[in-house]
Amino acid sequence: MTKNVLIIGTTTGLVSGEKLDQEKAIYATLETFHKEGYKTVLLTENRELFPEFHTLATHIVFREINLSNLKTVILQYQIDLVFPTYTANSNLHLFRNLIKQDFFKKHQVKLLNLNQQNLNLAISHKTLTSYLQNKGFRIIEHELISNLDEAMAFVDKHHFPVIIRVNNKEQRTYWNSINTKAELAKLFATTTAVEGYEIERSINNFKEVTMTSIRDRFDNAALIYSSEDIDPIGIHSNDSISVTPVFSIANSMFQRLRDAILKLTRILKIVGVCTFHLAVDEQTNSFYVLEISPLFQSKILPIIASTGYPLFEVICQVSLGKRLQEVVSLDGSKFNAAVELTPNHITARFPIWQTHNLSKLNNNLGPHKSSLGAIIVNGNNLETIIMKGFQILDLTDDIFINHPDANLSDEQIESALFHTNIRRIIAVCEALNRGFDVHEIYSFTKYNHVFLESLKHLLDLARLLEYQKGNLEVLSTCKRYGFSDFLIAHLWKITTEQVQKITAQLSLQPIALPAPSSFSLDQGAVNNYYTVFLDDPLPSLPTYQIIINDYPNSDMISNYEMTILAQQLIHQFQMDGYLVAVHGSLLSKIDSNTISDYFMDSIYNKSYLYSDQNRLNITINTLENQHLSYPLAIHNFNYQQAIFENQNVMTEIAFIQDASQQLWLSSPITNVAKQNSSQRFEVTSVPGRLSPTLAHTVINYVHQHLSNLKFGTLIMSDATVSQFIPGFTTNVGIISQINPNFTDVLCHALVGIATPKSQKSKNLFGRKISFSQLSNGLYNTKIHYFDLPEGYRKAFK
Repeated sequence: MTKNVLIIGTTTGLVSGEKLDQEKAIYATLETFHKEGYKTVLLTENRELFPEFHTLATHIVFREINLSNLKTVILQYQIDLVFPTYTANSNLHLFRNLIKQDFFKKHQVKLLNLNQQNLNLAISHKTLTSYLQNKGFRIIEHELISNLDEAMAFVDKHHFPVIIRVNNKEQRTYWNSINTKAELAKLFATTTAVEGYEIERSINNFKEVTMTSIRDRFDNAALIYSSEDIDPIGIHSNDSISVTPVFSIANSMFQRLRDAILKLTRILKIVGVCTFHLAVDEQTNSFYVLEISPLFQSKILPIIASTGYPLFEVICQVSLGKRLQEVVSLDGSKFNAAVELTPNHITARFPIWQTHNLSKLNNNLGPHKSSLGAIIVNGNNLETIIMKGFQILDLTDDIFINHPDANLSDEQIESALFHTNIRRIIAVCEALNRGFDVHEIYSFTKYNHVFLESLKHLLDLARLLEYQKGNLEVLSTCKRYGFSDFLIAHLWKITTEQVQKITAQLSLQPIALPAPSSFSLDQGAVNNYYTVFLDDPLPSLPTYQIIINDYPNSDMISNYEMTILAQQLIHQFQMDGYLVAVHGSLLSKIDSNTISDYFMDSIYNKSYLYSDQNRLNITINTLENQHLSYPLAIHNFNYQQAIFENQNVMTEIAFIQDASQQLWLSSPITNVAKQNSSQRFEVTSVPGRLSPTLAHTVINYVHQHLSNLKFGTLIMSDATVSQFIPGFTTNVGIISQINPNFTDVLCHALVGIATPKSQKSKNLFGRKISFSQLSNGLYNTKIHYFDLPEGYRKAFK
C-alpha cells in the first residue's frame, strides 16, 4: 500500500535567502519521494512556488503552519509519515507538543528525523547545557539567575563581558552581549523573564566552527561538512564569511571535534542530518558545543558546491530507512553516502545585507543576525575566493581603487577596526595598505589570522601590479589569485579588452572545473563548475544553445522571484530540447538529476547587487536564431516606490510578443500602496480579470510603441498606459501562478515560436508586502498571502 508523506514547507513573514534555500530543498525532496513511490502532501504558507511542485506533489495545502492545521491535515490526508527537516526552527515546538500529546502514537504516524530528546535540546539552551554536562562535555561557566544582584555576583566572579538571555516559555529569545554594568542594568529594567535569566561567561573571540553529521537508523554515521567563520564568536555565524574545509585549526583539534560530533549524533539517535555549532579556544586547546539543530540550515548549503554531495537526496532516503551505503541518487546511481569527502578546493559563503546602498550602512554586527542572504563561491586558494566575494559584493572598487577611508587618521582607522561594522573590511584593507602589522590588526578585529595574511597578500599584489605595468609574470600571478580583467585594466590604465588580449597570449587559461572533491563520488554527484586559471590546454565545452547569466541582488524578494523565474526558464528550455548553460552565483545545481551545466562564476566584471533591477541575460544560439541576447530584469520595490510617490493605486499587465506581433497578456495585477509612516509602507497586490477593453488598449499601445520588444510590463492608470517597464516587477511570481503557461510562452517567444493565449489557474490569491526601513541603513520585507473572496473568484473566472 502506498504511504502518504506530509512535507512541512516554509512559512511567510520575513523574506530571506534561507527560505529560498528551503524551497530548493523541498523541490529535491518532492523529486526523491516521488521517485520512491510515495504520495506527498506539502503543507506550506508560501503561494509562489516552483511550478514543478504542482506536478510532483500529490496535494498542496496552503494554510498557516500551526498545531491545529497540522492535526487537521494529518487526519484529512491519512498521513503515515511527517517530514519536517526543511521547516523553520520556530516550528519545532509544534512537533514537541504533538509528541507530548501522543498524537503521533495515537494515529500511527511516524515523525521522521526528530524525536523528543533532540527536539528538547534544539529548543532549550538550558536543557542542552545540562545534557552536555551529564555526558562529560566541557560547559561554559553559566548560571540561572533572577535579578540584577545575582547577575553582578556572576560578573564579580567571571568579569565582563558576559552574555545573557531572557527565558520565556515557548518563546524564542536571543543572547545579549553585555560589556558594562550600565548595559546590564538597562537589560533588567527593560525585560521581564517568566523563567529567569541565563547568564554565561562570554567566549567572544573564540573561533566558531560548524559541523554537520548524517546518520542512518543502523547507526552508520559520517561527518559530511565542516566550516570555520572568519569572524570570532560574538558575531552571528550567518553574518560572518565562512570557509570550508576548515583550514586554520590543528588536525588534532579537528579530530577531537569530529569524534565529539559523531558521539553526540549516535547518543541523540539522529536519523538524518544534524548541524552543530562549536566554539574553539586554541589557547587552552578546548572546545564547547554551542547549538544543536536537527533541521536543515542554509549555512551548510556550501556542502553541495564544495563536494558535490547530494545532500537532499541522502537526507530523504536515510529518513525512509535506507542505509547510508545504499543510497540511490535521483540520477539512478547507487553510492556510499557515508564517505567523508575531502575537497580539492576552497568554498566560501559570503553574507548579503538587504540595503539600497552599502556605503550608507552603519549597522554593527553582534549576536543578532542581520544578514538575510548569502552567495557561495569556489576557488583553488583563499585569495581567489576573497576576490570573487569582493567582486559580487561590489567591494572591489572601494578596496583597490577608491580607498574611501584614505582621509582618516591612524587613530580613526584603529577605532574603525575595533567596531564590528559591516564595512569594517574596508578599514582593515586601509590599515594593511598603511603598513599596520597583521598581529596589530588581529588584536583589534580577531579576524581569522590566515584570512588577514591572505588580504595582505592581495594588497601587496595590487601594488606590485600597479608599479610594474606590463610585467607578464606579475599579471599571471594576479590572475591565479583572482584578479579580474577590469581591476588589472584600471591598475595598468588600459582597457579591459587590452587585458584580455594580453592574457590570451599567455599559457594561462580559465579552466572550468567540477566542484566534486578530489576523493569524489564515483556516481550521483551534483556537479557545479568553478573557474580557475591554470597552465593547462583550454578544454572544449559543449556548444550551448541557451546561455543564462544571472546576478544576485541584495533585495530578497526580487532574488526569490528571479530564482523561480530563471529555474522555470531553464526547465522549459530543457523540455524543448535545448542544451542550456547557467553562469553566475544566484543559481546553482542542487540535485544530481538536473541536466543543465551550472558555472558558479559570472563572465562579467560588474556587480548588480545594489541595483534597483535584478538582472538575467539570456543568449540564444540556435540554427534559427544566432547570437541573440535578451536582458531580462525584475524591477524591485526600490524602483516601484518612485511610481507610488505619484499614485497610490496602479495596475500592471505583463506582455509577451512573438515575431509576428501576436501578443500574450497576463491577468492584470492591481497594486494598492499604503504609507504607514516615513519608514514603513505596504503594498497589497490582487489579480483581476482582463476585460476586452483593457486588452484592446494594451494591444494598441504595444503595437504602436513597442513593436520590436519581446516582453515587458505596462503600468495602467485610469485604463490608460502611464508607464512602460522594460522587464517585469516582483509580481512576476503571482503572474506565473495564475497564468501557468507564462514561462512556456516567454521561452517560445525568445526562440521565435508563436505564442498561445493566456491560461488561467484556479490558484488565485492576493499578497501583502510590508517594508520597514531601519535607521542603520538596512530594510526588512515581510510577506503575507491571503485567499480571495468566493464572489471575486467567480467574477475572475
